[in-house]
Amino acid sequence: MDPNGVSKSPINTLANGHTPAASERLQIINDEKKFTPDLSEQIERWGLRDAGFGYNIVAVFGSQSTGKSTLLNRLFGTTFDVMNETQRQQTTKGIWMCRGKDMNIMVMDVEGTDGRERGEDQDFERKSALFSLASSEVLIINLWEHQVGLYQGANMGLLKTVFEVNLGLFGKNATDGRTLLLFVIRDHIGVTPLANLQATLTADLNRIWESLSKPTELQDRQLSDYFDLAFTALPHKVLAADKFESEVLNLRTRFVNKDAADFLFKPAYHKRIPADGVAFYMENIWEQVQSNKDLDLPTQQELLAQFRCDEISTVALAEFNEQAKSQRRPVEAGRVVDGLGGMMRNWRTDALTRYDRDASRYHQGVYKRKRADLLAALDATLSPLFLGQLKNLHKTCLVAFKKEMLDGLRGEGYSFADVVSTARERCLGRFESGAKEALVEDTDWTWEDEMISLKEEVGSVADQCRKDETKKMVNLIERNFKKQISEPVDLALNKAAPDMWDDILSTFKQTLEKAEASYLTKATSSLLRIHCTCLCL
Repeated sequence: MDPNGVSKSPINTLANGHTPAASERLQIINDEKKFTPDLSEQIERWGLRDAGFGYNIVAVFGSQSTGKSTLLNRLFGTTFDVMNETQRQQTTKGIWMCRGKDMNIMVMDVEGTDGRERGEDQDFERKSALFSLASSEVLIINLWEHQVGLYQGANMGLLKTVFEVNLGLFGKNATDGRTLLLFVIRDHIGVTPLANLQATLTADLNRIWESLSKPTELQDRQLSDYFDLAFTALPHKVLAADKFESEVLNLRTRFVNKDAADFLFKPAYHKRIPADGVAFYMENIWEQVQSNKDLDLPTQQELLAQFRCDEISTVALAEFNEQAKSQRRPVEAGRVVDGLGGMMRNWRTDALTRYDRDASRYHQGVYKRKRADLLAALDATLSPLFLGQLKNLHKTCLVAFKKEMLDGLRGEGYSFADVVSTARERCLGRFESGAKEALVEDTDWTWEDEMISLKEEVGSVADQCRKDETKKMVNLIERNFKKQISEPVDLALNKAAPDMWDDILSTFKQTLEKAEASYLTKATSSLLRIHCTCLCL
């Protein structure tokens, strides 16, 4: 390796002792997280400085010792160092770049994750993964078949962090360029079909995407807005060497044959940075990655706080659930539980008080975040009780309205309008009082929609009662009319006279006018007035 970090591999040294520029590799970020100042010059030495947009960038990401460097060398003819199988130690430190042999492709070999050399220091893993994701068109995710379905083994935890930070740093405009995540599943023996492995990985990625803490303006963005997914499998490199080489050759074709239907370097993935600006572009990305605090590992204090706050929250929630359980059955059975709102508020306050008492001494950021999670869980349990109480209040108040109205319409001398109006006011008043009592402060719960529905039903019941009352009144007037007209007619017929029919007709008209007047008086004063009231409900 020369003083500038450029490695000269013996297998690429010519007879005159010089290494061809195309095979030179450069450590663009060293293991001390420093970005090289020599990338621009190296791109010129690779003969790509004047390539414009006619180049591509690919990177590999995955656990240490999964054969990433070997795969890159086979695919692109690069000269990255590979692991000595007898020693099983880290070979790639930092991030290296090399030009593909006879192709305008810049290839990045990224230090493996979960290496024993770094131990618990995952800071570089996160930053190098985010850098690779943000700067490459295709990110190869290299993993063993037996790692599929594992959270840490398949680097899902690391991907979640990287996705989240990538969204915050570079996700404001999804049109700036998509990235292809190419999962290369190694040592695939074929027992589990590739389609099944693909489905598992896709489901895992969508699940961690849904769990991301997204910026407010990006809440509705999906994984597919930023990334395309592709999957391929390679057989065992040693046990099925010929087949491995054949499949690698097929995969290589997908990187170089632009006419192939499954060509991987699609225009949508290109970052649209001219080749002579790549060095500056990558350095700028690394600076943003380096300065981003969201990639910092939680301190021991935060880790302890997360563990203890989760424990405390679980205990508080368990006690709360036992209390809420006691009223769930009565509410579900259709009963209006007296004082339910007060009970719910007390349960909620007690749970939060227990949590605050024991958890507030820990890291404040973690304490507040876990408190918000606990509060959301409490409200999610109470909300069905509140809604059930509203439904039960609705039914109970409506039944009471019907009974009170019918009781008021028994006997004589009542005013239909007054009876209905009084029953209505009491019904709505009882509902409003019960609904307000059940409400828990600092929630987005409302009872107004249920009140509107109740008013509509009260109006329908009153309107039907008005129709029944009108029919009853008409029948009574008809009976009275017949009674009042029958006697004068009988007398006139028994004492026939020349003007008999004139007297009968006159008596009929007078009696009819009285009946009409009686109907109009009652209808105007009571029935029509209550009809207008119902329409205004």
